[in-house]
Amino acid sequence: MSEPIATPICAPPDPVGRALFFLSRAFAGAGGLVLLSVAVMSVASIGSRVFVGTALLGDFELVQIGSAIAVTAFLPWGQMRGSHVLVDFFTTGVSPRWRARLDGVGALLLAACAGLVAWRMAIGTVGLKDSGETSMLLGVPIWYAYACMTPSFLLLAATALYTARSKFRGEGA
Repeated sequence: MSEPIATPICAPPDPVGRALFFLSRAFAGAGGLVLLSVAVMSVASIGSRVFVGTALLGDFELVQIGSAIAVTAFLPWGQMRGSHVLVDFFTTGVSPRWRARLDGVGALLLAACAGLVAWRMAIGTVGLKDSGETSMLLGVPIWYAYACMTPSFLLLAATALYTARSKFRGEGA
């Protein structure tokens, strides 16, 4: 935990890395806007509860859907920045070269898991669209949320592959 609080955020030098970097940042920005919208809606619902006596209909449904979309949108940016939580207890005595290799293996595992989740979410999106399942109070089609989250997992898989490659090459991404 000796990292500085304000570390510069620089785009990778190669075109693929830059594209993933800016796309991940755009996803995180969109996720932030979704989270801001959820926060404003929650304040409106609480205000409605205080002043009118009833909450906004379906506020908890929108919080669930919006939060899920926002969280998944942040994941690729965290991977590109290398800001996911790392447990380095077992690797403190390992050389930087081996630590980079282990980090690369971890990134490959993350890419595989994110790819698997994206694949299954895509299939789930189609299934939910076909079944017509909706939220209980507002009737929002559930597949909308899945459709919004699937690209985030695809981008997470791509960023994890990129960072794994960088780690194996010793580039430190």
